[in-house]
Amino acid sequence: MVTIVGNVVADPDRRTTKAGVPFAAFRVASTVRRLNPQSREYEDGGTSYYNVTAFRSIGANVWKSLKKGEPVMVHGRQRVNQFVRADNSLGTTVEIDAYHVGHDLGRGTTVFAKVTKAQFDDDDRLADPAVQAAFDSQGLPDPETVPYDVQSDGDEVDDEGLEEGAGDDVAAAFRSTADATGARGLDVPEPAGA
Repeated sequence: MVTIVGNVVADPDRRTTKAGVPFAAFRVASTVRRLNPQSREYEDGGTSYYNVTAFRSIGANVWKSLKKGEPVMVHGRQRVNQFVRADNSLGTTVEIDAYHVGHDLGRGTTVFAKVTKAQFDDDDRLADPAVQAAFDSQGLPDPETVPYDVQSDGDEVDDEGLEEGAGDDVAAAFRSTADATGARGLDVPEPAGA
């Protein structure tokens, strides 16, 4: 995981993966400032450029919130990719899959606006506050934060969406491996009723 600080190079682009997952893509320029020991003044070092992607709701919020030139902080997973240009020279890109993005408050102020449901398109009917309120009143879980349930046809499923006893074999194998190897710190409880 890395955290970078810099300026947004251009307004974020709104894109969609082949699987239909929405995301925002933008670039950040980060320039190191170093103290010159002789002059006792700060000087700019080299500038590094990062390609940043933010998926789903964070991507929608990034797309609506960030503008060219604004100071930002990005925290996420970094990848370094090498490629061959048309002239056969090697190039390198540094990409970050953002988990957290925000304005750099050391360089200015911002106003936070909480959204009920992040949307890329304000014209989407689901962006209408009345529709969101109706959805929220149903007590349904947010599909972006709830894990997917995989169920087989005809199998009994308990209230939590997990098959009765699911994971007991894995937990038992985990306990027996821990006992055999003398591993400590693994607290795998006994199944209920055992």
